[in-house]
Amino acid sequence: MIPAGRANRPRIPIEGPHFITIHDTANPGKGADALMHAKYLKGDEAAKLPVSWHYTVDDTRVVQHLPTTEHGWHAGDGSTGEGNQTSIGIEICENSDGNRTEAEARAARLVGDLLYKLKLPIEAVVQHNHWSGKNCPHIIRARANGWDIFMDKVRVQLNNHLGEEDIPMTEAERKQFEALAARVMELEAQHDMKVPAWAEPAVDRAIELGLIDAPADGGSRDFFRILTVMYRRGLLDK
Repeated sequence: MIPAGRANRPRIPIEGPHFITIHDTANPGKGADALMHAKYLKGDEAAKLPVSWHYTVDDTRVVQHLPTTEHGWHAGDGSTGEGNQTSIGIEICENSDGNRTEAEARAARLVGDLLYKLKLPIEAVVQHNHWSGKNCPHIIRARANGWDIFMDKVRVQLNNHLGEEDIPMTEAERKQFEALAARVMELEAQHDMKVPAWAEPAVDRAIELGLIDAPADGGSRDFFRILTVMYRRGLLDK
């Protein structure tokens, strides 16, 4: 942890947190792993800027620098910016002597764990670019569908924590569900109708003949249509 009271850890309570912000370290040098960044954050240079974030992830470990109850200086949107004040910052290492694929996989697992622990929705995960327009996380952004692939890994980890009934629907599944629900309501309405005005003469005649009981509410549209056709063709005159 960054020592409490330093300029880059003033112990200001975070709002929420409401978001998780993903960064790349932009440091490809050999040895620029999570432990090296932890050492940097505890040094004078980081305090002077000030700069701080909550976690650094490399291919072998996750190092925490701030409690998730305190906000850091990582989003690039200023001292009153929503990114700094409300989001947890996660930096993914890109050191040339590390395994970047494993670092991203480890970061995705961390994000899934945090979403579950903090009861945040999947939409709470954003790029650094979201706050400041910076091209970050630049490695993920540079790949075709890079962000979607990363978020798929996050979902896998989140779903590992959730029971089957708790796994959130995707947007496509939500739209399918809403369409199905609307169709069910439509069918229920059609099969529990009051007698429509155009069918009243036929219904009255069928009641007179004892073919149906009064009141006749609760039939379907098809039932009232058939009864009306029979009436108009004289089949209910006898």
